[in-house]
Parts: sequence; structure tokens; C-alpha cells
Amino acid sequence: MRILYFLMFFLSLSFNSILFAQNLFKSFVFQMPMDEAKLILNKDSKILRNLSFGQGTIYAVRKKSLVGRDDKLVSMNLGSKKNLNLEQAGAYMKKSRVYFESKNFKTVYAQENWSNPDLVKKNLPCIRFVDPEKTVVVEVDPRGQGTVYNVFVTFYNYDWFLKKALGK
Repeated sequence: MRILYFLMFFLSLSFNSILFAQNLFKSFVFQMPMDEAKLILNKDSKILRNLSFGQGTIYAVRKKSLVGRDDKLVSMNLGSKKNLNLEQAGAYMKKSRVYFESKNFKTVYAQENWSNPDLVKKNLPCIRFVDPEKTVVVEVDPRGQGTVYNVFVTFYNYDWFLKKALGK
């Protein structure tokens, strides 16, 4: 009987770790039907409009945050909740980097001037992280000009991202 319980426990852990490996963010799972993702967004909208990736930062998931291909969720793009000025956008970039690195995400790419939105090259990612299990890629990018900026945090499935990057 103990062997049966152990086997059931082991199988449930294996199944849960497979599901965990597919998580993009919160309850959103890579390749889940877009309809299900929209239901989660509606159900948890209050929480998902007030997320922090660093002290003093507030990001929001919006309907356009969910990115799908073939009616399946492939990535999520969260934006700063409010418009920011240049100084605030730079602070968001720095605080977000500290946040992800404190969660053991590894910085795998950063532009030379990653924390200065005016000097970031628009055609390249600003800063990119990978989680310790290599299941999620996170990019943090500023957008804007003059006096109005936003900072975006995008979550991708690691394997999907690599395939796209390699042109597969």
C-alpha cells in the first residue's frame, strides 16, 4: 500500500512539474487556449492591474497583453500602469532588473545603455532574463519619447522563444 501511495505522489509531482515548466506568468500557461487566458484575465483583473516587478513599480495586464498564435497563448506583454517621465522610466528599468535578478533570473542580454530609455536602440531588445529552470524568458523594454514613456515586461516560453530565434 505504501508503494502505491509513493507512486501516486511521485506521479503527481512529475505532472505538476511538467505543468509548472509551461507557466508564463501567474495562472497563464504557454499554449493554453486564448479563451481560457481571457477568462483568467477577467476573473483576476483587479490583481493583474496592480503588479510589481520592483519596489515602487506598478504594471498591468490588459486585454492586449495576451499574445496568441493559432488561438493559443504564446506570450504576455505587461505595461507600466501609468505613463512615466524619462527619469521614472529609467528607475523602472533599474528596479525591474534588481527584482528579476533577486528571483534568480539570469541576465542573458543587456544593451550598453539599458537603463536610459533615450539611448536604447529601438530595433533590439533592451534587457533579457532567463529563469533558473530555463522555462521562461523575460524582456524589459522602455518605449516612448519626450515626456511620455512606458516600460513593458514580456514573458515568453523558453523553448518557443529559442525556436523562433533560430527561425524554426
